[in-house]
Parts: sequence; C-alpha cells; structure tokens
Amino acid sequence: MLNTPASTANPDTAAPAGDIAERFTTGAWEFTPEVADVFPEHVRASVPFYDAIQDLVAEASDWLLPDVGHVVDLGASTGTTAHRIATRHPARQLHVTLYDQERSMLDRAAETLAGVSSLHVDYVQADIRRSPLGHEDADLTLALFTLQFLPVADRVQVLRNARQAASSTGALIVAEKVRPPDSRWAEIACDASHDWKAAHGITDAAIRAKARALRGVLQPYPESTLVQAVQDAGWCCPEVLFRWHSWCVLGAFATPTGI
Repeated sequence: MLNTPASTANPDTAAPAGDIAERFTTGAWEFTPEVADVFPEHVRASVPFYDAIQDLVAEASDWLLPDVGHVVDLGASTGTTAHRIATRHPARQLHVTLYDQERSMLDRAAETLAGVSSLHVDYVQADIRRSPLGHEDADLTLALFTLQFLPVADRVQVLRNARQAASSTGALIVAEKVRPPDSRWAEIACDASHDWKAAHGITDAAIRAKARALRGVLQPYPESTLVQAVQDAGWCCPEVLFRWHSWCVLGAFATPTGI
C-alpha cells in the first residue's frame, strides 16, 4: 500500500481502543505498523466481497500463470493474494515480487508466506510512484486497492511502468473503489457499503471515523476513467471482471494477441 503523507493519530482525540480507524483524525489515514498488525481483519470487514475478490484473482491465475510464472503485486500489503495463488498451485514453482512502501507490511507478508516452499519471493520496499520497477517479464501484475491511494497524476505512469515490465503474454488485474458518476447511484453505493461494514461487525462510530480519516487520502476514479488510465498506460482489452456498487475488478492484457 502507498504510504500517505506523514500524519498520525492525535493522542488527545484518538480512541484508546476499538477499531483501528478510530485512532486517526480527519484526512490522516496511513498504513502504520499498527494498521499492519490488524490489516487482514480490517480490510476483510471494510471491503465488500474482499474474500470473493481474492478468490477471483487466484482462480484467474489458473489461466494467466505458467509453471515458474512471475507474479508482481504492486502494494502487496500482508501478502494475502500471493498466498492465495500459491496455495491454489502447490505444484508450481512461482516467482513473486511484492512491492510495498511500508516495511511493516512486508514483514507481515513474510510471516504469511513463510510456510510456502513453492514460492521464490522478492520483498521490495519502495514507493512505486518514484522508484523504477526492478522486475521484468511479469506474467501477472496486480494492483489491488492500490491506485486509489496514489495521487491521480501518478497513476498512469505507475501502470505504464508495470506494462513495460510485463511479458508479452502478461496480464493485469486492478481492484479499486470507483466513483459512480450519477449522484443517485453514488448515494446508494455509499450506504450499501456502510451496511456491509455494519453487518461485518464494524460500529457506526468506526465507519464514520474511517470515512473522516480517508478524506483526501482515498480518491476514487470513475470506472470509465480507470479503464482509460489502463489503456493510456499501454494495456489493452480491458474487461470488468467484478462490480458491486463502488467496488470494481478490472482485467487487461499486455498485448492483443500475446505476441
């Protein structure tokens, strides 16, 4: 995940207990070591159909990854996606490159993947906006809930760098929160997402705290803009693989024919 500008919870106003989101003030959300400690549980309760999206990505790897294939995860957080893919293909020798700006996230990823002997893993602590990507010939590039935390001006370049580091048969999967352009659907999407979180154990106070903490930090694209950004970066044949209100998974390929 991309680290946001340095700003932590205000100790005078942050709740000493409860959901991690309640420890951050307005516009102050960032991926701290404390967030890394609870991230798998937090994201699972915060992102509707998170496990279904992870299963979708892992299943797609059946077609998109050869044996000794190379998976690149831009904003890998705690390594959940790599673990899902690896456990689905225990007989394949896979190479995984995990990028994250936060060392605490990569440390948690190393714990997640410690028992997976079939993986060769490179852990890369880097800001993907500024650092050239150090891999090549990626068969499957992932950006799951990553672009939405990047400045809008940087997103196409990040996707372009990923395209340049992909193999000719490579694929891209992006998962994002998107912004419905019609205010009526946007209202429904917002309330439906809040209902999801409440049904999964997040209190109304924590839902409100997370929304405040994300102000100016999470900036969703409209779906059409996301598609255009992927195409502008050199990927082709974009296809929506999943959509639930504001949550979208998009797939694309490096070339039209894989040559």
